[in-house]
Amino acid sequence: MRQRSLRKPSPWLHHVASGTQPADACLVCVPPAGGAASAYWTWTQWLPSSVDLLLVQPPGREDRDAEPAEWTLDELREVFTRSSADLPDVPYYVLGHSMGALVGTHIASWLASVRELRRLIVSSYRPDPSESRFSRVFPGGGIERIDLAQLQVLSGVGAEEWRRLPAEIQQSLTRRYYADLGLSAVLPVPTEPLLDCPVTAWLGYRDFMSEGEMTAWSKLTSGTCEVESWPGGHDYIFARPSPVRDRLVELIGPDLHG
Repeated sequence: MRQRSLRKPSPWLHHVASGTQPADACLVCVPPAGGAASAYWTWTQWLPSSVDLLLVQPPGREDRDAEPAEWTLDELREVFTRSSADLPDVPYYVLGHSMGALVGTHIASWLASVRELRRLIVSSYRPDPSESRFSRVFPGGGIERIDLAQLQVLSGVGAEEWRRLPAEIQQSLTRRYYADLGLSAVLPVPTEPLLDCPVTAWLGYRDFMSEGEMTAWSKLTSGTCEVESWPGGHDYIFARPSPVRDRLVELIGPDLHG
């Protein structure tokens, strides 16, 4: 098995490379609201070693914890533009979960102009521009008040578990959720085809959306769109073992060479 290495073409991007051998494919992973690049680190344990990972790391978390958590789509696009020459020249797959699915649609459109984009996977996000969790988690729109019941629906962190967290962790998480959900409330959802690759839409059996709602992602591509459901709730994708592992390897499979 190839030994993986980590490099950072930008503070925004963690490139988990396959090692000394060229990769067969690269999977771009975008974390959900409040999340960080580490959400996908365990995937290196089961993804084929010939698949590189490119993990998006927004500010205000983990190795960027000292930075303000607020960010914009334009900032992220500039990062991809500057870093494009440093990205491996292989087929790409983009996967985003929850709010990360929305951001992932934009990343996919940027990548498609400079690399071969094979598939976009959108997980647990309905493409309805009227739907935003920001006002539910932060009623009144201010960071000083957070609805823990709504936060639990989104993150899986229960009210009692939240209260047991140290104050500094609560504050850091609150800033992250406030920044990310605030951004998701204003981000545009594409209304016309931007891609020609297949789109796969995933959700959990007990998610707070339906398969029918997820079929609307078909408007994003001139290619095919399929909807698949998995055991679990909104955070199903990060269960251990992840229920999608075999399916994801199958989707990337045509680009793997031994």
